Amino acid sequence: MGELKRMPAGQEFDLQPDPRVLPMLGEINIDQWRCLAELIDNSIDGFLKETRAGAPLPSARVDVMLPASDKDGAIVRVIDNGTGMTPEILEHAVRAGWSGNNPIDSLGLFGMGFNIATARLGSVTEVWTTRKGESEWHGLSIDFDALRRQRHFRTPHLTRPKADPNQHGTEITIKQLKPEQRKWLAKNGNQTVVRKRLSQAYSAMLRQNGNPITFELYLNNKRVEARRHCVWNDDRVVPSAGGININAVIPINHALSERFYCTSCMSWLADASESDACPLCATSGSVVKRTRRITGWLGIQRYLDQSEFGIDFIRNGRKIEIGNKDLFSWHDGESEEREYPVDDQRNRGRIVGEIHIDHCRVSYAKDRFDRSDPTWDEMVQLIRGEGPLRPEKAKDLGFLANESPLFRLFRAFRRTSPHSKTAGAYARILIVKDNNRAMEMASYFHDGNPVYQDDTKWWELVEAADRELLFGHGGGETHSGGDDLPAGLVDDPPVREQPTITTPVTTSADPKPEPPQRREMATLSRKYHHTPTGVAWNVQAFEVTANDPDLPSGNPWIVRMGDIPTKTYHYLYNPAHPVFQSITMTPRDGLLANLAFMTADQTRSSSHMPDIARILSEFRLDYSEETALDFKSLPADASAILVDVARAMVQACPQEDRASLYNGLSVPEQHTIMRALAAKKIKPAEATIDGSFLQSAPFEIIKVLVESRSELCFDGNVWDEAYMDVDYGDTEITKEARDAILSKYLGLISDAIWLSKQDASDLGVASRDEIIRAVMSLELLRPDVEPSQ
Repeated sequence: MGELKRMPAGQEFDLQPDPRVLPMLGEINIDQWRCLAELIDNSIDGFLKETRAGAPLPSARVDVMLPASDKDGAIVRVIDNGTGMTPEILEHAVRAGWSGNNPIDSLGLFGMGFNIATARLGSVTEVWTTRKGESEWHGLSIDFDALRRQRHFRTPHLTRPKADPNQHGTEITIKQLKPEQRKWLAKNGNQTVVRKRLSQAYSAMLRQNGNPITFELYLNNKRVEARRHCVWNDDRVVPSAGGININAVIPINHALSERFYCTSCMSWLADASESDACPLCATSGSVVKRTRRITGWLGIQRYLDQSEFGIDFIRNGRKIEIGNKDLFSWHDGESEEREYPVDDQRNRGRIVGEIHIDHCRVSYAKDRFDRSDPTWDEMVQLIRGEGPLRPEKAKDLGFLANESPLFRLFRAFRRTSPHSKTAGAYARILIVKDNNRAMEMASYFHDGNPVYQDDTKWWELVEAADRELLFGHGGGETHSGGDDLPAGLVDDPPVREQPTITTPVTTSADPKPEPPQRREMATLSRKYHHTPTGVAWNVQAFEVTANDPDLPSGNPWIVRMGDIPTKTYHYLYNPAHPVFQSITMTPRDGLLANLAFMTADQTRSSSHMPDIARILSEFRLDYSEETALDFKSLPADASAILVDVARAMVQACPQEDRASLYNGLSVPEQHTIMRALAAKKIKPAEATIDGSFLQSAPFEIIKVLVESRSELCFDGNVWDEAYMDVDYGDTEITKEARDAILSKYLGLISDAIWLSKQDASDLGVASRDEIIRAVMSLELLRPDVEPSQ
């Protein structure tokens, strides 16, 4: 091969791109909101530059204007009040591939991103800019069709006068919108989508004390508010394994070691120095040493959702990935296995967070961080740890203890229903039993309702669910005679509404009447919507006594207007009334029946006779989810409770005796367990010694051990019922009593095993009574202790 030789100047190849390249950039498929975000990013970079120079703008603002209708002449405009650009910088800024900004500390670099975004929306783009003190605006027009015809990139330098020399900023206007883009952008529903996406993407900077800056964003003259995560207050604490308390929100602020970076090829360098050329691209003077830090937080959402959860990954204040769930899966190099959510039968999650990783690379479309970048792996190890999140899986694979923030939240909050029937079971995992209600309140949070900004309303529902665990659906202890609420269980009574009838004037000698004893029931107090008719009822519910002055004598409940200004109805019910001493009638049923009647009455007309049966069924469908028989989730619920029983049994067994749980089984039973462990790739040596095999064994093995090791199951070990303490002074009588207790629980386990083996189609043809019996068995079988994870 001959020696390479450079030709004289003037004989080089001209590699300037053909003007047809720019319109082709518009064929790159990028969502409309991301196109707008590219232009907003450029404005933010100007704000960032001034802030880092020590001269932040006091009221940084970006305005986005979208077309009001799908018609000719519609435009898209983005305006900021930044410092503006010189004509020289403007000339470079719109060149495809050019970047004059620091590639680490900036968001939008004009250049390629600018051209992709504008070409995606329309064929003509005008850019005008001016700086404080200048007498005119400087501008240019990029007309892709004209550039293609003239076959060069030159475009006139435009100017226009300005009235106020102190004015400064940049305006980008996209004209001749593509018909399909103009039609999409003009729709109100799509503009709502754009607003939501922008409020999410820039939420870190749209807040007060934003990170790294604060700015205001307006869409069609209406301010875009930051969409914040609806998380539990950071001072909420729950107990976790090992006696450690876990906060519902965990802050993250971790400094990484400094590393060298090439500003030319935008690569982190393992071995370099600032005095040398970049070893990757050979550019001189481009190698700098950079500090690196991972900041943010992880926390627990106040509601469960199948899609609205996950971690937001942020670069320089802009959310690149929103609700990402990659860190919830375990990768072993060959396969991927989801670890969260796996404990919820409907695949709903609630772990959320915001992680700032300014030093990590992103894709050209700024929709994803580069997973091949080693700095991404650094972040993953810091946030979720090295091994699996599931302790049993990590232990089996030989990983050391995991102290990462994601693991701590996973360990404390992975469950979405209580382990046990013990007091405070809902508070220990911060779960609202009625998730639909929790989600409805979250919508009030996002709407800015001040009453729902902290987690007080959600906590009231948690406490109500725990009271229900202790005292049943009434939320309080069983009433004696139905007349008085028990001492100590009555909250401070609310202020009585003003009576609607005239009352006698009392003198100073007359005793002041005592207000009735009432307990507000948070689980029933809410706004009830009947969607088909649009009728809504704002209800405040109270548990009352039989002699409450507003409850007609002998009535189980009444719904009456309680507060006229707010149109709030009061639902007063006596939980001790005989009608509620039934498995088919609850206070919720009474309320929904009454609301169905009221809705039918309100929608009645001379030409329309409402169907009260249909209205009641629609109310129950929306507001009685917790009592519905969900054929898809019931088998998984049964499996989860049986595993909880297994965990509690192992927990009750002294550690030095746990090997006997396996060794005491028959050889066929041991072979069955080995097959189950092999199917799950669990190493048997340790699992059969520490008893953890029982969590993976067929459920029939649990029944065998409950029968053979009953001393581990009762007297507060798994269930509170007395067993070993039962003694009637006669061996035979005592044995008969114990056998009856054991037989009852073996029957419950059999029901749970049957239910765990059904699928939705099986349950669809099964007897309703049989299903209800199995569901009731699950409630009785749930441990009375908190099993360890």
